[in-house]
Amino acid sequence: MILEHPIPPFLEWIGGAALNWALAVLALSALAFVVCFVLLLVFKGTKQAGATFRTGVREAWKDLAFFSWKRCFAVAGLAIRESIRKKVVVVGVVFLILLMFAGWFLDPDSKDPARLCASFVYQTTTYLVLLLALFLSSLSLPGDFKTKTIYTLVTKPVRSSEIVLGRILGIGAVGSVILVLMAFCSYFFVSNTLKHTHVLNDAEDLTYVTDADPSTLPPDTVVAKGYTRLANGHKHQVEKYASGELRIFEENKHTHPIEQSDVDGVVRYKIGTERGSLQAKVPVYGSIKFRNADSFERERGINVGEEWDYRSYIAGATDEAVIWTFDGVSPKKFPEGLPVEMTISVFRTHMGNIEKTIMGALYVRNPVTGLTAETHVFNSEKYTTKALTIPVDIDKSKVKTRPWVVKKMGDAESFDAQSVSLPSKESYNLFDDFVVDGKLEIWLQCLDNQQYFGAAGPDLYLRSADANVFFNFFKGYLGVWQQMLIVIAFGVLFSTFLSGPVAMASTFGILIAGYCKPLFLEIAHLQSLGGGPIESFNRLISHENMMIDLPNTFSTHLGQTFDQIAGGFLSVIGLALPSFSDFNYYADCVANGYSIPWNSILVHIVTTLSFVAPLFIFAYVILRNREVAKQ
Repeated sequence: MILEHPIPPFLEWIGGAALNWALAVLALSALAFVVCFVLLLVFKGTKQAGATFRTGVREAWKDLAFFSWKRCFAVAGLAIRESIRKKVVVVGVVFLILLMFAGWFLDPDSKDPARLCASFVYQTTTYLVLLLALFLSSLSLPGDFKTKTIYTLVTKPVRSSEIVLGRILGIGAVGSVILVLMAFCSYFFVSNTLKHTHVLNDAEDLTYVTDADPSTLPPDTVVAKGYTRLANGHKHQVEKYASGELRIFEENKHTHPIEQSDVDGVVRYKIGTERGSLQAKVPVYGSIKFRNADSFERERGINVGEEWDYRSYIAGATDEAVIWTFDGVSPKKFPEGLPVEMTISVFRTHMGNIEKTIMGALYVRNPVTGLTAETHVFNSEKYTTKALTIPVDIDKSKVKTRPWVVKKMGDAESFDAQSVSLPSKESYNLFDDFVVDGKLEIWLQCLDNQQYFGAAGPDLYLRSADANVFFNFFKGYLGVWQQMLIVIAFGVLFSTFLSGPVAMASTFGILIAGYCKPLFLEIAHLQSLGGGPIESFNRLISHENMMIDLPNTFSTHLGQTFDQIAGGFLSVIGLALPSFSDFNYYADCVANGYSIPWNSILVHIVTTLSFVAPLFIFAYVILRNREVAKQ
């Protein structure tokens, strides 16, 4: 899975994030105080402005100090009943209808059906739930003003803070219940869509490659080969061994259990339902570095000219290598060897035989002594995940007699590869001879001349024990839930001072801008092709190419000046926008078969609360200063 911007560990992230958040809130609060005081000067005059301002601040603190959760939950209950009256169940019905007919449009012959189905249910749920949150939150308070319900509330001992938070909690509760129901329906839909089996007939589908008695052959000798019958658009290769064991090869990222029985001399096979379509892999990532042809360490490899610089490349048939360093490697965690999965990019300088794959080799290395052993030679295809297992017992013939060196600029390791020869042993153990204090290096090299391997840090990892698939599927909906809370908070904020349709349009604008935040910031920082908005419009009406400079005229400079001023304003707005696209990380993890780490969940939950809390305060301040809310 591509992790172009990995989520940092929570303890490393929270310090800087909390400081930036506090500074932003303080700046906004100071700006709000200044604006309020200026407005009071305009409408109240210099004599009453100060007294009114002090009274307002004192009453606000009093309002928050005497906040009642009982009254807040009562308002939340009112919001829930209003939402039910608005027939929110229609959203669930629409979702069920989409699931019923989804099988008509989802390709059953897909090479990755689990990813296809999971992406569909998560995207559908996201759109429906966010639209529901948008409608309910932006129309809630305007509806109360229109029906005069708000006047009943403010005549009761209910404070403005309780009204605002009660609305957020009530609408959030409705959305949460609907989201849970959608999650159950989605899991049932995905699991049943992927559920299938195959038929295998001994006489028709298997071809015996030897006539010898299986009992006289080594147990791992292949005695028959064949394919299962077609199901869900694919077949599985099958091999039968002299020991009687059968193996079904993986196809479309899943396999099947198989049992053999002998009834009245007739061999029958029972193939179970698929396994492995939905996974929750727990990857253990390491740090990455590169070695160039002169054995020097580099942060990045070769640039082959690709516009996307996520991966760096190494040349084939040279001493160049990609090096991953892993911590915490122990026989307790990996008693049966190191399961390694990698997705390597291939860059061809010439096509040659396009069907021929590029050869690569994998090595393990002791980070202290430099002892190195070759563990696998493999064929690599571009962006195809390959799973290998580094054995505990290393073949003596695969161990290099001289250590491999990685030099640093102005420094070198404590041994010289030309003069040092490591003592030979009769047997080598992965954990005893190659792991030092839990650290191990895994090297990747390309073996074909004039070809290149490309890799980034997350492209190779150790696969720890898998997490629970069912629980991980539901964790994926936390991303939708967090987006829903932010949308509700924005909707309630806008509904405190705007009419229903305008509040809805404003919330929808925030939603679109949040999903396009990288583009928004690119435009704000004048980094987009063609310049800022004014300059781009100038190019459009004058039919100028985006790649050339505009004429050195007064109008050009005037437009660029306006772009710089607007860019500064847009930059502030862009930094305050929530990045909704970041929450798609949850759905991507589930669709690609990875367990969602708790570190990422914790970071995103804190991020969500950091948006909801200030929005609640702003909404409270605005509602309290509306004439109808004054007690």
